[in-house]
Amino acid sequence: MASLGDPIQRSRTFGMTHPVRNEVIAALAEFCGTFMFLFMSFAAAQAITNAEGGDPTAPPSAAKVLLVASAFGASVAANVWAFYRISGGMFNPAISLGLVLVGTITPIRFVIVFIAQIVAGIAAAGLTAGLLPGHLHVANTLGPGVRIVQGLFIEVFLTAQLVFVVYLLAVEKHRATYLAPLAIGLAVFVCHLVGIPLTGTSINPARSFGPAVVAGFVGYHWIYWLGPFLGALLAWGLFKLLTALNYGTANAGQDEDGLMRQDPKHWSDDNGNGRMNGDGRMNGDGPRHQDGPVV
Repeated sequence: MASLGDPIQRSRTFGMTHPVRNEVIAALAEFCGTFMFLFMSFAAAQAITNAEGGDPTAPPSAAKVLLVASAFGASVAANVWAFYRISGGMFNPAISLGLVLVGTITPIRFVIVFIAQIVAGIAAAGLTAGLLPGHLHVANTLGPGVRIVQGLFIEVFLTAQLVFVVYLLAVEKHRATYLAPLAIGLAVFVCHLVGIPLTGTSINPARSFGPAVVAGFVGYHWIYWLGPFLGALLAWGLFKLLTALNYGTANAGQDEDGLMRQDPKHWSDDNGNGRMNGDGRMNGDGPRHQDGPVV
């Protein structure tokens, strides 16, 4: 029998090995985070629609667009900030795909969190329908005069905006990384300002699929899958182009303190020894604590 000091025994929790436990934790965190983000957003959108008369076919007023956009943006920012240290705070299959493309998460992790996100979207829509009065009014539909192909490309470009923000502020680690949840929330807010009157703003297949399961599918529901995934690919292409061009040299010094950059002792030697980290410690002084999203 393995003793408590056995490394194999120490790496197990509830009978799970360390790698399996990590995937379970990630799935649980993505389910909880996606559920909380979408439930609060759906509940706000449903309450606002009910307050305006409960007619989802009526063109949204400017006040409704602003309030719903604020609800989605604030909800995602709060929950990303809460969960980024656990699973990365993705809450969106399109973002998860973008992270697979740059190698931040593995394909196995993608499949696991994808399932968690989709199930969470269904649960959030179901709870909203059960708790708030009236028919569920949060499903994505095209606005008056918006053609299907237009809706598809609107979703492509809006999602690309969101995923690109994730790449530059969360995937790329720098001194502003800890503010990435706020920037992600602002990106979601702006995308909703643009998209609500046009497509209802998906930018997230889990956000669209859940209400469709509960309230019914429209014939063009596929654009709310294809658009976000193509948007992730577009953002990935732009990100790869910028990294291939070594974009950091175009506006160098953005992560320096200013007080130290003229001191020769902080420059590295040929072996990289003695180089100052962005948090003010020298390489070799010990590991840095994660200070921003791990997505």
